[in-house]
This record gives sequence, C-alpha cells and structure tokens, in this order.
Amino acid sequence: MNHQHFRRSPSGFAMLEVLIALVVLAFGMMSIAGMLLISHKANSSSYIKQQAVQSGYDIVDRIRSNSQAAIAGSYNANNLTTGNTPTLPGTPSQNCSTSACTASQLASYDLWVWLVQDLAQLPNGSGSIATSAAGGNTQLIVTVQWDDSPAQSKLGAAGSSQASHPNLAQFIVQTLL
Repeated sequence: MNHQHFRRSPSGFAMLEVLIALVVLAFGMMSIAGMLLISHKANSSSYIKQQAVQSGYDIVDRIRSNSQAAIAGSYNANNLTTGNTPTLPGTPSQNCSTSACTASQLASYDLWVWLVQDLAQLPNGSGSIATSAAGGNTQLIVTVQWDDSPAQSKLGAAGSSQASHPNLAQFIVQTLL
C-alpha cells in the first residue's frame, strides 16, 4: 500500500493576513484623521485668540502713547455683548492718520480703529476699555471678547446654532499707565 503524505498548502492564508493588515491599517488611518480634525479645530481657535491678543495689546500701545487722554477718561468705551452683533461707533470727524489731532480727537480715532477695524477681524468681536485711579496711578483694563463657536464647530457637527448658544471667549489685559 502506497501511502502518500499529502501536505496541505496554506492556500488563502496569505490573503487572510493581507486582509487583517488592511483592516488594522484602516483603523490606524481613521484615528490619524480624527486627530487631524481635532488639531485643525484647536488651531482655528488659537488663531482667533492670537488675533484677540494682538488687538488688545494694540489698543494698550495706542493708549500709552496718549496717556493724558486715557487718564481723563477719553478712551473709556464698552460694546461688549452676550451674543448679538456689537454696536459700532460712527466714523470720527478727524482722520488722525493723515492729519494732526488733539489728544481727545486721537482717542476718538483710536477707539474707532480698534472697535471697527481690529475687533472686526474676530467673529462678533467686541471690547471694553476702563480706566480708574489706583493708588496714585491709573489702572487700565482692556477686555476683548469674541464668539469662538465658528472655530469650535469647524469640521465638527454643531448641534445648536451659533446665534442661540454663542461660545464667548475673552482676553483681558490689566496694566498701570
């Protein structure tokens, strides 16, 4: 009797290994895509916050260069909102970037530039400036506020509308003049 030993070849086993490797690779790629989406949302929010910081320090520099008007209260302003579009001031009578101005005219022009041009770069950007006497000095508090909902909902499913549930963020600078 002739016994032949037949060895079964592992046919199809290599195909199964390739299929499992592709499934593992697909899950890895989906995880990487999810991390990229979260990273993009965070970067969008960081970019807007950086604009807010620059805007806050811009008006502080403007106020320091015209500190006597700030001490007199010429820079005090507030158009902070709780989700509505902020109220913007009218165009000042004097354009101080092209002609000489008094200290109060410069304060009015600086406020207009800050509220209408700088803060307009932010979603529903608004701000406030308050000066007060503080132990022989003048304390300056600048608040920049914006709606961070567009950055938070970017590339994500937002369940509520931006207007009804704003995600307000603030940046506050306090300094002495």
